[in-house]
Amino acid sequence: MLFELAIAGWNLEKDVFGTEKNGELRCHIYSENPELNAVIKTITGKYMALSATICEICGSEGKKREEDSWETTLCLNHYLERKPVINIDNGLNIKLKNKIILNIREIAKAEADHDLQTLWLFRNEESSDKMEADCFSWQQPNYYLLLKTIPLYLFPEDQQQGIFDLFEHLEGCEICGNRSVYRKWCLRCHHEPWNESKINLEGYQDKSEYIKYCQMDRFLDEDDYEKYFKHDISFERVKDHKILFNHHDLREYEKLHF
Repeated sequence: MLFELAIAGWNLEKDVFGTEKNGELRCHIYSENPELNAVIKTITGKYMALSATICEICGSEGKKREEDSWETTLCLNHYLERKPVINIDNGLNIKLKNKIILNIREIAKAEADHDLQTLWLFRNEESSDKMEADCFSWQQPNYYLLLKTIPLYLFPEDQQQGIFDLFEHLEGCEICGNRSVYRKWCLRCHHEPWNESKINLEGYQDKSEYIKYCQMDRFLDEDDYEKYFKHDISFERVKDHKILFNHHDLREYEKLHF
């Protein structure tokens, strides 16, 4: 980029200021020459777009990803390396990246948010400051395994029944093949089961086509969600789950959508 700026007429003795925003390189330079300024804008715009395709750590091919509510550009390897997977060993140690965070026996109390998608584990029963608790999210593999493993009595009484009902009433998902559907939503693949809504009836020929298209989306995994969640064992598998697409279906679907 600096070479192109120099060729365009930019004086390299002047500083070129750059920042990262939303996973992209943003350059802040200005010339009083309107013609040069237009060229500078074109060059910096090109490299801003290019920066969103290159891993900021190793320089390999990457793409924008969300990490702790921040956008960053990473290759698959560095993305997975920085994403924590919850593990619970035989000694009831809760681990992230093979580091013990705490033992379930050390938990004094637990709280979940209203939709059970965030979990706070406290070591001190008197504490009410969630900043002092260990926090876990449904966006982490094995979150629901952890939620199921925490003894119910550690939760407030008004949350215990909701947590019990969640795991007691799970149904099978025809898309991903896990027993993970709760209140008409799959907690594992995040698809709705087929229903005869206006949107579905207008968009798909029938239930089988809906399931097939959702399965192909999961297989193609454009956002790398399935690669991250491949170690998730929160839910039982459904017996006799069927994959409804074949190789030809997948190739045609790719041509149409990608």
